[in-house]
Amino acid sequence: MATDVKILGAQEIIKALNSIPKEVSHSIQQQAHVRAAKPLIEKEKLLAPEGPTGNLVDSIGTIKVPIRKATIIGEVHVGPRTRRPYRGHAGHLVEFGTRKRSLKGRGQYKAGTNRGVMPSKPFVRPALQQTQKQVLSLIQNETAKRIIARMKRELGSAFIR
Repeated sequence: MATDVKILGAQEIIKALNSIPKEVSHSIQQQAHVRAAKPLIEKEKLLAPEGPTGNLVDSIGTIKVPIRKATIIGEVHVGPRTRRPYRGHAGHLVEFGTRKRSLKGRGQYKAGTNRGVMPSKPFVRPALQQTQKQVLSLIQNETAKRIIARMKRELGSAFIR
């Protein structure tokens, strides 16, 4: 579905965009990013190993970053969520794997106790590589829709047809 935009009065539009507070533009961008991330989330869930509990697959989703903690406007994190009620705490271990771990014999543990190796089973990077173009085009489309709707409210529909 294509949207045709005819711009009349570019100075007024620039003024309107500059007048939008950072909080509003942050929320507009976040909404666009969350909607655009849906194909990435679905692909990550397909590629993630199920495991005996299924907690990792169930925890994959988006996390909206508050503006005071965000490094860029509209920042959203996509991947395993670790806060309650989600249980994606081992997502980084599955994605990157672990090396051989052994203890040196402190306290109740015997020296040389082997903790094993966990091979990496990447699911986030391949999902991003497979859906990157789709997500970027969805971000552009969703952002344009949000800005046009905001401009219609601010300027009235006389400037946008």
